Amino acid sequence: MRGRGVHPTSAPCQSQATQKMTDPPNTKTPALTDFVGTRDSFLVIKDPQLAKTGTQARAQLRSLPFLREFGLQRVAHPAIYDNGLRLVNYDLVSNEDLREDGVSDVEFPLTHYVSQDMLTGDLQDEDRKFDDQDVVRRLLRSRPTDETYVLVTDTSSPMMPRHTKKPGKSFIDEFECSVADYKGLLKRFLQYNLDSALSLSTTQNLYFHQLSDFHQKTGLEADSIPALFDYTRIPADSPAWDPLYYLIREDVEQVLDDYSERIRAALRSWTERGPTQDIANRMLDMLERVDFEEERLDNYRYRHQEKQ
Repeated sequence: MRGRGVHPTSAPCQSQATQKMTDPPNTKTPALTDFVGTRDSFLVIKDPQLAKTGTQARAQLRSLPFLREFGLQRVAHPAIYDNGLRLVNYDLVSNEDLREDGVSDVEFPLTHYVSQDMLTGDLQDEDRKFDDQDVVRRLLRSRPTDETYVLVTDTSSPMMPRHTKKPGKSFIDEFECSVADYKGLLKRFLQYNLDSALSLSTTQNLYFHQLSDFHQKTGLEADSIPALFDYTRIPADSPAWDPLYYLIREDVEQVLDDYSERIRAALRSWTERGPTQDIANRMLDMLERVDFEEERLDNYRYRHQEKQ
């Protein structure tokens, strides 16, 4: 069966960018399919950030806060993306576990991060080779047709050469699916839901736009990412405090000599190139101020709020 675009047709999968989406999104409905405007339960979300490798590889999970807004709690991605900090909560199954243990116990809905190079096995490091095309094929074959499967990748026409006999043919032509551009989805979500002072050129991570919206409503500077983590000024109910608790709880036994570098590395999967070091320094300053203790962080957070 051939795939289809956002609007129900018999045509192959199309990019969501070619569709007219002038109506406000139905934000009261938690389903991503309703936001996209499709009845397909298999969605391909294109984010070019996943194509970057080596020293350029970063912000691979920048779309995750957006997808979590639609209740997509279960996530599969390479273990290397899990750098010790989660800006949003989610249930992780690593791509490595899927390759080793199979997909029979996988539950849906599922968001799956796989680049084209990971699909074809062209991406490898000194320890492993990434080859996920068999996993993706099994997931597509085994999932209930009414359960959502979101494949986040770096192309609108991903290929699995072992399973698609015709050279250059995308496997999504075999399935009913919708293809959407992540940046376009995020832009539309921001337009109708948030008043962020940040531009999309600054970041395409919804988490930072949500912080900007929150701080702007309280009259604080909100047009730069570092300003969002000025813990001497932000209110006690700001979500910007949450990463500090995560770092204390998850990493208190693994404090490195260069903890600033540790935090910077933890932010890598969430932030594009920019003021990552500045954010890390501000987080570290506050953690050192409270001696990496959660109770002391609580005291500073709420007592400081009372004095403002």
